[in-house]
Amino acid sequence: MKLKIFLVGILISLTLQSCDCWMMVTGHIIDSQTNDPVIDAQIEFLNVKSTDHSKSSDSVKVNRVFKTDSLGRFSMLSNNYGHCPDLDIKIKIWKDGYKTREFVVTKGIPRNELNEITIILEKQ
Repeated sequence: MKLKIFLVGILISLTLQSCDCWMMVTGHIIDSQTNDPVIDAQIEFLNVKSTDHSKSSDSVKVNRVFKTDSLGRFSMLSNNYGHCPDLDIKIKIWKDGYKTREFVVTKGIPRNELNEITIILEKQ
């Protein structure tokens, strides 16, 4: 009986651990010419699931779009439940007046002391 309870406990623990996969990207976006922060730039995951309910009456799930704040900073969190894929995260950044950019977040990419990446956008 004790062995059966022990095995069920291990099975539940393994199941719960395998269901928790959050991918987070934090950083800031700056202008290529002025090094000023790019405010209200929009960012989205390209290859990782991060959905949100749309504001429509249909309550449809759509890909979540994140925005930079007044300092050009952003924080993105996925809802990619289950097994964490072994892949580099791809994101897309755009804002009116700037060239749209796709960016790959690799493990070896330089980061600051807050673990943030820096992305540079060029004006059109």
